[in-house]
Amino acid sequence: MNDQVRSVASAPIQQVAGVARPYRPSLIDRLMGFVDGLPGPYWLTLSVLFFLQSTVMHVLAWIDGWLPAFTFNPILLIFPVWLWGPLAIMRYLNSISIEALSTFRTLLDVDEETLKGLKDEFTTMPARGAILSGVIWSVIYVFLTYLTFDAFYVSYGLRTFFTLTIFLAGLISYALGSGIYYHSFRQLRLVNRTVKMVKQVNLFQLDPVYAFSRLTARTGVSWMIMLSLTLLLFPIQMATAPVLAILVFQLVRALAAFVLPLRFVNSHLVTEKRRLLAELDQRVERTLVRLHHCLDEDEMGEMEQLNHALTGLAAEREILTRIPTWPWRAGTLTTFLSAIVLPIVLFLVQLVIESLIGG
Repeated sequence: MNDQVRSVASAPIQQVAGVARPYRPSLIDRLMGFVDGLPGPYWLTLSVLFFLQSTVMHVLAWIDGWLPAFTFNPILLIFPVWLWGPLAIMRYLNSISIEALSTFRTLLDVDEETLKGLKDEFTTMPARGAILSGVIWSVIYVFLTYLTFDAFYVSYGLRTFFTLTIFLAGLISYALGSGIYYHSFRQLRLVNRTVKMVKQVNLFQLDPVYAFSRLTARTGVSWMIMLSLTLLLFPIQMATAPVLAILVFQLVRALAAFVLPLRFVNSHLVTEKRRLLAELDQRVERTLVRLHHCLDEDEMGEMEQLNHALTGLAAEREILTRIPTWPWRAGTLTTFLSAIVLPIVLFLVQLVIESLIGG
């Protein structure tokens, strides 16, 4: 799978109205391509980079005197988490999107070239969009820094050197790590567009239908993991209104990411289910007409066969009624909802602890 993702990232194609148009991959894609080219799995490389950055941040804090030598402060892990964590998540979601497309392929009436174009789109971000996203989130970071300057930089007693160090580390993290928002939004938009290419679904072959729910669910779960880590590391005292707004924004996006892109598939399933039930009703009606005719004409020879037919049709109705029309398995929904609850619980626990300590 690593080679497949790497080959896709090296030849990005934008599919517009059936015409393939090349575009420049983003810096994030180039960075992930470089990581893929290194020995070992990508997650191990990114873990090492996370450890190195966290270590450098602590060493600089010791040199600056903000922390006593060889002491640990979890707040210094926030920006390394938001730099390397999103890169790992984006790389992981790229591989999940390729798997989903391969499974969903049976529902698409497209040639191999079009399918390759879709894979390219799912796994490579255009440079222009990624740059714009990085600029926007960098501005947001500067604004949040201004709002929390007294609550963090002043109250924590940071000196000028380490203040600049923290600020630059945060700026880089917001500029690159925020790419997860653009990456996820773009992938979910592509999911919505791809599922609309399906003309008809088969209620008795649902594995292809469930393919993209794995991607949308894990996208939402990934955001919740990042949110949970942020709540664990971020001082609750610095939770200003804008910071809380961003956290709530992540929660809402996670819910929307799971449900909204699959609404069209749900509509297809509902339509197909209604069609099959309507055909079943017609068969039941015809069978009952024949049954009534046998009763009226006293033709009992066919009665037993008609009774068996009605029993079979009743069983078919029960089967059709039980087929779900939301395009995900029950286990997928349970896992996603559990991930949604976790950051909410963490935040409430932090509030309780803070109120007890403050009291």
